[in-house]
Amino acid sequence: MMGMLLSSLVLGTALVNPLDTRWTFGAHEPYTMYRRVGRHCTGGIDGNAEWVKPWLDWWDAEAPKLMKELGLNGLHSRFYKGMGWEEEKKDFPNVKKFVANCHANGVMALAYVQFATLYPDIMRAEIPDVDSWQQVAADGKPNLYYGQYFRTLPCVNCEAWEAYIKRMCTIALTEGGFDGIMFDNSFSKPCFCARCQRKFTAYLQAQPNKEHRFGFANLDHISLPKLPTKASYVNCEVQDPVVQAWIRWRTETLTAVFRRLRDHIKSVKADAVVSANALPFRMSSGPSESSVDMVDLAEVYDLIIGQTGNYPSFKNNVLTCRIRELKLAREMGKPIVALCDSDSKLTPEQEAHYLLPLYEDLVFGGIPTDRTVVSPKAVPGFIDRAKVARRKPMLKAFNDFVAANRASLTAPVYAPIRLFYPVKEMQFSKVASDGLCAAEEILTRRQMPWEYIISRPGHELEVPAGTEVIVVANQVALSMAQVEALIAWAKKGGKLVVTGDSGRYNEFNGQRLENPLLKGVAGLKNVVVRTKPDVVAPCSLSWTYKIGAPKDHGQKLLADLAATGFRLPFEVRGCPESVAVDVRKSAAGFVFHLVNFDPAHSVKGATIALDDGRVLAVPELAEYALVQSR
Repeated sequence: MMGMLLSSLVLGTALVNPLDTRWTFGAHEPYTMYRRVGRHCTGGIDGNAEWVKPWLDWWDAEAPKLMKELGLNGLHSRFYKGMGWEEEKKDFPNVKKFVANCHANGVMALAYVQFATLYPDIMRAEIPDVDSWQQVAADGKPNLYYGQYFRTLPCVNCEAWEAYIKRMCTIALTEGGFDGIMFDNSFSKPCFCARCQRKFTAYLQAQPNKEHRFGFANLDHISLPKLPTKASYVNCEVQDPVVQAWIRWRTETLTAVFRRLRDHIKSVKADAVVSANALPFRMSSGPSESSVDMVDLAEVYDLIIGQTGNYPSFKNNVLTCRIRELKLAREMGKPIVALCDSDSKLTPEQEAHYLLPLYEDLVFGGIPTDRTVVSPKAVPGFIDRAKVARRKPMLKAFNDFVAANRASLTAPVYAPIRLFYPVKEMQFSKVASDGLCAAEEILTRRQMPWEYIISRPGHELEVPAGTEVIVVANQVALSMAQVEALIAWAKKGGKLVVTGDSGRYNEFNGQRLENPLLKGVAGLKNVVVRTKPDVVAPCSLSWTYKIGAPKDHGQKLLADLAATGFRLPFEVRGCPESVAVDVRKSAAGFVFHLVNFDPAHSVKGATIALDDGRVLAVPELAEYALVQSR
């Protein structure tokens, strides 16, 4: 199984199949970065250790062989960190040798290209005017990369910087032999330079209905919104029309930059894989704080690297998982490497259930990822052989299971319940984000099969085949086009659950005189309206999602679904809220994939009752169980 795909991966095929790909971490930081940061950093490396350079030498020669031994076949690895090519090309001969060794061992290698970092003190010798490439903070000083005094962020509107990044991509693909590009930190913080001011002014002036929208017909002298606190535009109800336009302009600008980069990459190498490490998909501050519209950006990428702090667990009734990222990527038809740990060092409990995140990936459509290789140990040879010996048979058993159950893992997803996801409108409303979060949490904890239905301006709402009921979970801000599409769905007999204040506000979070959604579905027996929304507390969607248990265990939402006439043809019984299920359906019957996010407490005696009267036993469930109804 693995060998057939390896050849296509090495050729740089953009179609990366999650079932056949096993991702790992490369030594994606150069020696100069480790030394400059001088501490424990990404990849589990102590940047101040005297053995960093010898380890990198070992890595370039030996790591690809170890990857092949473990069955790992894809990674991103160091190429350009943002220090300027004149400095970084000193390491280029070593990088090229590593790429050649990867290909000799059946490993696809993507070139790590840093998107959101400049090291101006290092770059200044090569680029004297590098200061003009930097973002400007609201106080007029350079915008630092997360407070690191020696790293600043580039202005994505700087044409010279963009041209430089394109040059780096060209070198990586032509001279470096890489199979594609992985942009790290694909975001942009607010910039207040004169260049951005000019472009934002032009954007404002191009908006339709300016006087109605902003109150003024002439917006030539509207300044970039230098708000007193981040809380003024992050995780709140954004109703200031200038701030709304600013957020939208910044997300559109970032996506446009990546589209141009993609076009350039494909012009250099048509089959190059275009990838990027994005923020958590449901991070509610992503658009406002970091200019990230993940749904738009996903169209640009062939492969998503989605880094979060959501290592799977269930503690103190808080479910931590990556199901949101995995389901959204699956809905958008994009393969995803959904990273969830900060580095390669797992806690003893995590190590004991090392396969849990791999099963989570496998079940919900992600690319299983293992960091065994990039976990250097300060011993001769640098590799923790005990860890390799422990994990190698587990990886083999995992791969053997995938090969033996391919039909069950590739059967069509059964998704009768769809959660309405209005991408642009939710950018301005934390209430809407929290409403969706509550519905996601309830259905996941109650083992209900659900997916998203994504709605964007200018795209006609397409209801996927097999959808029986759409849940509009306190989506307060909706456009009239969205309202009309939902009403049309309901009037055709489609089941609909509407909670909270859904539809009360327009797409710019402006209150309507009356709610057109409720008016349009009034009297329809297949529609349930509940004005009190579901709540989860806490509800923090940041680097790590911190989401509490639903207040009533989701009973009201489940009752709403039943009241529309919706009924599942099966019932999962005896599973606690730590268990999530992914359901597939084929001509042979239903396939149930169950993942236990509390693997220290095995689930025994669970069953699945089918409509035909059969009751299927669920094997003892520690991390994962497969049940088929045929």
